[in-house]
Amino acid sequence: CLSAPFLPVVLRADGFGGDPFYQCLIAELAPEQEDKQGHLIGYALFFFGYSVNTGRIVYLENLYVVSESRGRGIGKKLMSEVAKVALARGCVEMKFTVAEWNVRALAWYRQLGAQDKTEAGGWHCMELGGEALHRLAGDRR
Repeated sequence: CLSAPFLPVVLRADGFGGDPFYQCLIAELAPEQEDKQGHLIGYALFFFGYSVNTGRIVYLENLYVVSESRGRGIGKKLMSEVAKVALARGCVEMKFTVAEWNVRALAWYRQLGAQDKTEAGGWHCMELGGEALHRLAGDRR
């Protein structure tokens, strides 16, 4: 597990280094004065993958809009921009996971046309992490 001070360094290197592991689109409020920076109000973090069944895929890792800016179409605009990037790169699907407790997000994604593959296709999102990943790799730390 990464410690909190280490995480920003890894995020910076993985997203903005010489060989980016992910991409990120941001939404910001315009600065009130020309010499100031805008105020970050949302982001969409994504990366690309491949499926032997369908071809190129974009994985949306995280979509976030600050609570006071929700309901203004910012999340939909971010999703739309990720979709444009994905289509420009030849992707045929956008995949993402949503926590079961996040009922509002589930309804919102369904409204956009997303299908819950756990229900519709019998797929389960699996994860190997931590000790299980090290065991599988033969790492005997």
